[in-house]
This record gives sequence, C-alpha cells and structure tokens, in this order.
Amino acid sequence: MEPTGPNSEQLDSPAGGRAVERALSVLELAAASGGRLRLTDIADKLGIPKSSAHNLLGSLTRTGWLERNPRTREFSLGVRAWEIGHAYVTLKPLTQRAQPVMDSLRDLLGETVRLSVLVDTDNLCVAKSSGTHPLIFDQPVGARLPAHATGLGKALLSGLTTEQITALYPDDKLDVFTSTTLATVRDLEMRLEEARSQGWVEDHGEYVPGIWCVAVPIRDEDDAVVGAMSVSFPVERFAAESEHARRALLQAAAEVSRRLGASHAVIGRG
Repeated sequence: MEPTGPNSEQLDSPAGGRAVERALSVLELAAASGGRLRLTDIADKLGIPKSSAHNLLGSLTRTGWLERNPRTREFSLGVRAWEIGHAYVTLKPLTQRAQPVMDSLRDLLGETVRLSVLVDTDNLCVAKSSGTHPLIFDQPVGARLPAHATGLGKALLSGLTTEQITALYPDDKLDVFTSTTLATVRDLEMRLEEARSQGWVEDHGEYVPGIWCVAVPIRDEDDAVVGAMSVSFPVERFAAESEHARRALLQAAAEVSRRLGASHAVIGRG
C-alpha cells in the first residue's frame, strides 16, 4: 500500500528513510543491550549528534517503543515492542495451525473460510481458503472490517470483558452499514452475551447486504480468544447450509484450538 496523507512525502524522502532506519537501529540496540542503553551509546553507535539522539529517544519513549529508567537514565524496550513481538509469536502459530484445517473445511463445504484476529475495533483477515462458490463481497487477506458489523469481529469481541468493550467503544453509537447492523454498544453487548453462551455467532448481512456468515472463536492454552474462523454464504444458500456449516465450523475451530494447546474443557464450549 502506498503511503498517503500529509506526511507521505516525508516518508518517501531520503531524510524520512534515514529517520526510520535510525529508529529501527535504536530498537535493535535496545534489544541487544539488556536494558542498559544510554544516550551516549546511541549517539556513538549511530554517528549522530547527542541532540539528535535525544530527540529520537524522546519520540520512541513517548510512543511506547522504549522505556527509560528514571534512576539510571538507561533505556530498554517498551511495552509497544512487546505487543508487536507477542502478536507475531501468536499470529504465526495461529495461521500455520489453522490453514490445513481451513482447507479441509472449505473442501467439505465448498464455501469460503476465513481466519481473523482483532486489531483495535477491526477484524483483520490473516488467512483464507476460497470456496468454489463465488461471493458478492470477498474480504481479502490483510483487509480490515469493523468488528461490530461482522461475524468474525463479534466472535473476536466475545473474548473481551464488558470493561474492555466499553474501552473500545466509549460512545454508545456504532457505525451503521446496513439495515441489520447493530447500532449501539448496548445491542452489541447483548449479541456478545449470546455468542459467549452458545459458542458461535452469525452475521446476517450486517456489513454487506446479501452476505451472511457463521463465526466461531479460537482459543489458546490460556483460554484467551486469539482468533476467529468463519464460513460465508450468499443469503440464498444460508438457510439450507448454515446448520451443517455451523457444526463443521465448531469442530474445525475446536481442532485449531486444540493445536494451540486449549484444554478439552475450553474446546467443549458451545
């Protein structure tokens, strides 16, 4: 994707490229230092003035990539670096373990199967097995869709507490895309309660009219929802195929959860 916005020219410029390279170099140095990185170390190793190193460290600290020990004045990797690393470690096993199961489910049903993770208030598609039947709308790998308006998104949100949902959606009103989109956080929380109790959730054309789906959360060894899997249909096939697809999807999601270390008790939900 091409960079856009007011800073795109700066990112494309040689100076912008050097700034990014310097920031990444600082993170690499912080990772190798064991939390004992000083301003002078940065200036010396990167060959830049201390004033430039100070500004760079300030930016990385403000954005959470670095943390500064107020007593020793040394820098170490911050929580943002941990979050990105944790997401990578989690995501790679998830997609590796899920793809063969998704392909088998696709072969069984002939319908498109997707795997998503939660990113802020969006579901991010990280893997897909394309069905033999065409769809009116197809979410490609890498695309983000609003979680509250999709089956995958609601399956992912079902793993959050009420407090976490409120933090994600501080305003009760939600963006509405079709006549069936949930319009308020209160409505969303009611749907999530249903999803938690039954172990699955449906999307009846809430983002794109005519596309319905069934989605199921995937859990890891800590009982945390780390992903969700769905089967999508055009509305005219949903009534005839949804029950069979739901049973197969629950079994497939349970298998992926088992491969991620989830216990039998967790897998048995729904």
